[in-house]
Amino acid sequence: MRLSETVNTHAGLKSAASTFTYHAPRNFVSWVSRRRWKIHGLEHIQSVQSPHGVILVSNHRSFFDMYIAATSLFAHASFIERLYFPVRSNFFYDNPLGAVVNFVMSGYAMWPPVFRDGRKARLNPIGLQQMAFALSEPGSVLGIHPEGARQKGPDPYVLGPARPGVGQLIEICHPETVVLPFFILGAGNNLLEEVRLRFRRDPGPDIRMRWSPPQRCADLRAGASGAQEIAERLLEIVHQLGEQDRRSVAARRP
Repeated sequence: MRLSETVNTHAGLKSAASTFTYHAPRNFVSWVSRRRWKIHGLEHIQSVQSPHGVILVSNHRSFFDMYIAATSLFAHASFIERLYFPVRSNFFYDNPLGAVVNFVMSGYAMWPPVFRDGRKARLNPIGLQQMAFALSEPGSVLGIHPEGARQKGPDPYVLGPARPGVGQLIEICHPETVVLPFFILGAGNNLLEEVRLRFRRDPGPDIRMRWSPPQRCADLRAGASGAQEIAERLLEIVHQLGEQDRRSVAARRP
């Protein structure tokens, strides 16, 4: 925790870590997955102009959803400079191997930790303040899943219930902070299998990303009764993007 916090809060170290992320994990994820990308709503991410950071909000089907989305932003948008991906503390912060994976795959961008044990009442509010502070700077991009847990059911379009965390974050962020909802589907959870697909003539299933028009935190907060309702509003946007994808896929079937 101390190592990751130091990297993410020290300007020079974060700049070095972001350079590493841009040249190593980004290139690897792009090499593995890019020929499978099918991006809808590209004009929405290209139109983003935020005086503060950007919050990415999506469904959570694969371990690699946010990696792929961030890599697509590096390819098509100009507002991304620094990445932050809050993750559950187990494995990434409770296991030494998790620290290694965190560095190799993201340059310690999987920060701050989110606790589900007895530490959550004391430490999660601090993590929220750290996220909001990171998002106060333009060029910061933070990815978060309203559902919290990865969904494993047979229907990939069925989303889990919204958790209030993303709503709590939006409540304390600057009103002009931009939120970019998106729906993503097609990536698996086995990294070796994803790499194997890269060498096949048939690349496997498309990785489809559908981006919504950007939202302002001020607009998402307007009229909401609290953090839970804000989270539900965002998850409904993601759900509607998923329904667009479902209809599009069904229309292409013979």
